[in-house]
Amino acid sequence: MDGIFEYEHPFVCTDAAVFTIKTIEPDSYRKLPETILRVLLYQRAVEPHMGKWCLPGGFLSIDELPEDNIRRKISEKSRVDKCWLEQLYTFCDLDRDPRARVISITYLGLMEEAESAKFDNEPIWFTVRHGTERHSDIQHEAGEHGAEHHNDSPHASGQHVDIYAPELSIDGVALAERDFGFDHYGIIKLALERLRSKIIYTDIIFNLLPREFTLTQMQNVYEAILGKKDQPANFRRKIMDMVSESGRHTADKGHRPAKLYTKR
Repeated sequence: MDGIFEYEHPFVCTDAAVFTIKTIEPDSYRKLPETILRVLLYQRAVEPHMGKWCLPGGFLSIDELPEDNIRRKISEKSRVDKCWLEQLYTFCDLDRDPRARVISITYLGLMEEAESAKFDNEPIWFTVRHGTERHSDIQHEAGEHGAEHHNDSPHASGQHVDIYAPELSIDGVALAERDFGFDHYGIIKLALERLRSKIIYTDIIFNLLPREFTLTQMQNVYEAILGKKDQPANFRRKIMDMVSESGRHTADKGHRPAKLYTKR
């Protein structure tokens, strides 16, 4: 047994790309709400990559399972305990951490909107908007949680041109790959690919929805994730075998009451 200690041991950590949705209420009851996809990030306070944006995670303790570790790390930064997690991929490039050989067991996480609202000031939710097939734009929700944007930002000086500017809020600040620490930008891209794939053939979407929801709410979440619109009739044909009527209706002002559904 002593022979095992003759080998160098890499460090092992966990990282999670946790997504949620946000419903933006319109300024008029005649308009419909907007649904956006968001990812959880925090700004690193120490080297390496101080000031860069990173995913929640941390080093694995000797007596801890990876999923227990990432749940603890998410919980330490918030008051949230309810987060669906699925192991995503093991990132193990030799130079992914300048301090030592570090292997990251990564997770795809999904959180219902009401749970995501419980987070403290750190970390911060960022909006994810889809562009071309090979690119996703990640934009900070300016002003949320009291976050500040300084004029010395590289984005403020015009060094980064956001090709999706018409989709961004006037106060938004877009992130480029260089704004992320370690390989976390690549983790987010892979997690998005997994989410966009699984939402088509599994019931993963229910981890982002409340217990009762309208079919319009469900469709809006699909479209926020996939980045494309669908005809309501076509969408309903796809998902009707996944849901059941709850027997209740919405009571929105200015709109006809809509049926509420639950997961079948």
